Amino acid sequence: MSKLIVMCIISILLTFNWRVNVMAETERIPQNNPPTVMELAFLRGLGPTILNVMNKHGDLQLFTSGRIEKIARNEQSDFYDITLRVIGYEGAINPPYKLIRMTLRLPGENYTDYSVIQYEHKKISSDEFRKLSKFVDR
Repeated sequence: MSKLIVMCIISILLTFNWRVNVMAETERIPQNNPPTVMELAFLRGLGPTILNVMNKHGDLQLFTSGRIEKIARNEQSDFYDITLRVIGYEGAINPPYKLIRMTLRLPGENYTDYSVIQYEHKKISSDEFRKLSKFVDR
Protein backbone atom coordinates (compact mmCIF):
# COMPACT_ATOMS: atom_id res chain seq x y z
CA MET A 1 0.00 0.00 0.00
CA SER A 2 2.76 2.47 0.91
CA LYS A 3 4.54 1.72 -2.40
CA LEU A 4 1.37 2.64 -4.26
CA ILE A 5 1.07 5.94 -2.39
CA VAL A 6 4.73 6.80 -3.03
CA MET A 7 4.32 5.99 -6.75
CA CYS A 8 1.24 8.23 -6.94
CA ILE A 9 3.03 11.10 -5.23
CA ILE A 10 6.04 10.78 -7.55
CA SER A 11 3.86 10.71 -10.65
CA ILE A 12 1.91 13.77 -9.47
CA LEU A 13 5.14 15.69 -8.79
CA LEU A 14 6.53 14.78 -12.20
CA THR A 15 3.31 15.88 -13.86
CA PHE A 16 3.31 19.32 -12.22
CA ASN A 17 7.03 19.93 -12.78
CA TRP A 18 6.80 19.49 -16.55
CA ARG A 19 8.10 22.64 -18.21
CA VAL A 20 7.78 24.12 -21.65
CA ASN A 21 10.96 25.63 -23.03
CA VAL A 22 10.16 28.82 -24.89
CA MET A 23 12.53 29.30 -27.77
CA ALA A 24 13.43 32.98 -27.86
CA GLU A 25 16.40 34.71 -29.36
CA THR A 26 17.41 38.36 -29.25
CA GLU A 27 19.54 40.25 -31.73
CA ARG A 28 20.98 43.60 -30.69
CA ILE A 29 21.91 46.00 -33.47
CA PRO A 30 25.17 47.95 -32.94
CA GLN A 31 24.45 51.65 -32.64
CA ASN A 32 28.02 52.81 -33.31
CA ASN A 33 27.86 51.93 -37.03
CA PRO A 34 25.71 53.27 -39.85
CA PRO A 35 22.44 51.35 -40.30
CA THR A 36 22.41 48.54 -42.86
CA VAL A 37 20.26 48.70 -45.97
CA MET A 38 18.03 46.04 -44.38
CA GLU A 39 17.54 48.15 -41.24
CA LEU A 40 16.74 51.24 -43.31
CA ALA A 41 14.23 49.31 -45.44
CA PHE A 42 12.55 47.84 -42.35
CA LEU A 43 12.28 51.28 -40.73
CA ARG A 44 10.87 52.69 -43.98
CA GLY A 45 8.17 50.01 -43.95
CA LEU A 46 7.39 50.77 -40.30
CA GLY A 47 7.21 54.54 -40.94
CA PRO A 48 3.39 54.86 -41.00
CA THR A 49 3.13 52.61 -37.94
CA ILE A 50 5.71 54.70 -36.05
CA LEU A 51 3.83 57.93 -36.85
CA ASN A 52 0.54 56.34 -35.77
CA VAL A 53 2.01 55.19 -32.44
CA MET A 54 3.56 58.63 -31.84
CA ASN A 55 0.23 60.36 -32.54
CA LYS A 56 -1.64 57.99 -30.19
CA HIS A 57 0.86 58.89 -27.45
CA GLY A 58 0.51 62.65 -27.95
CA ASP A 59 3.69 63.24 -29.95
CA LEU A 60 2.28 65.09 -32.95
CA GLN A 61 5.63 65.46 -34.68
CA LEU A 62 7.53 64.09 -37.63
CA PHE A 63 10.59 61.97 -36.94
CA THR A 64 14.11 61.36 -38.19
CA SER A 65 17.21 59.35 -37.24
CA GLY A 66 15.38 56.06 -36.77
CA ARG A 67 17.37 53.10 -35.47
CA ILE A 68 16.38 49.58 -34.54
CA GLU A 69 18.01 48.74 -31.22
CA LYS A 70 17.03 45.09 -30.85
CA ILE A 71 14.71 42.42 -32.17
CA ALA A 72 13.52 39.55 -30.00
CA ARG A 73 11.90 36.53 -31.63
CA ASN A 74 9.55 34.25 -29.71
CA GLU A 75 9.57 31.10 -31.80
CA GLN A 76 6.88 29.28 -29.84
CA SER A 77 4.28 32.06 -30.02
CA ASP A 78 5.52 33.26 -33.43
CA PHE A 79 5.96 36.98 -32.75
CA TYR A 80 8.75 39.54 -32.82
CA ASP A 81 9.35 42.40 -30.37
CA ILE A 82 11.12 45.26 -32.15
CA THR A 83 12.66 47.99 -29.98
CA LEU A 84 13.46 51.13 -31.94
CA ARG A 85 14.19 54.78 -31.41
CA VAL A 86 13.43 57.87 -33.43
CA ILE A 87 13.91 61.58 -32.86
CA GLY A 88 10.79 63.71 -33.08
CA TYR A 89 11.14 67.27 -34.35
CA GLU A 90 9.12 70.30 -35.36
CA GLY A 91 9.46 72.38 -38.51
CA ALA A 92 12.43 71.82 -40.78
CA ILE A 93 14.16 69.42 -38.36
CA ASN A 94 14.29 72.10 -35.69
CA PRO A 95 14.09 71.89 -31.90
CA PRO A 96 12.45 70.99 -29.66
CA TYR A 97 13.72 67.45 -30.17
CA LYS A 98 12.31 64.36 -28.46
CA LEU A 99 14.00 61.00 -28.15
CA ILE A 100 11.21 58.47 -28.59
CA ARG A 101 11.78 54.79 -27.83
CA MET A 102 9.10 52.17 -28.47
CA THR A 103 8.75 48.41 -28.56
CA LEU A 104 6.31 47.00 -31.09
CA ARG A 105 5.11 43.39 -31.23
CA LEU A 106 4.56 41.99 -34.72
CA PRO A 107 2.04 40.55 -35.25
CA GLY A 108 0.04 42.12 -32.44
CA GLU A 109 -2.49 40.58 -30.08
CA ASN A 110 -5.09 38.47 -31.86
CA TYR A 111 -2.90 38.75 -34.98
CA THR A 112 -3.57 42.45 -35.52
CA ASP A 113 -0.90 44.42 -37.38
CA TYR A 114 1.00 45.34 -34.21
CA SER A 115 0.77 45.96 -30.46
CA VAL A 116 2.66 48.63 -28.52
CA ILE A 117 4.54 46.92 -25.69
CA GLN A 118 6.39 50.00 -24.43
CA TYR A 119 6.55 53.72 -25.27
CA GLU A 120 8.65 56.46 -23.69
CA HIS A 121 9.84 59.90 -24.73
CA LYS A 122 12.03 62.65 -23.36
CA LYS A 123 13.26 66.02 -24.55
CA ILE A 124 16.86 66.13 -25.74
CA SER A 125 19.28 68.94 -26.53
CA SER A 126 20.69 69.82 -29.94
CA ASP A 127 23.99 68.21 -28.90
CA GLU A 128 22.22 64.96 -28.00
CA PHE A 129 20.37 65.12 -31.32
CA ARG A 130 23.68 65.40 -33.22
CA LYS A 131 25.20 62.53 -31.23
CA LEU A 132 22.21 60.21 -31.80
CA SER A 133 22.06 61.13 -35.50
CA LYS A 134 25.78 60.66 -36.11
CA PHE A 135 25.54 57.32 -37.95
CA VAL A 136 22.14 57.78 -39.55
CA ASP A 137 21.81 58.53 -43.26
CA ARG A 138 19.61 61.59 -43.77
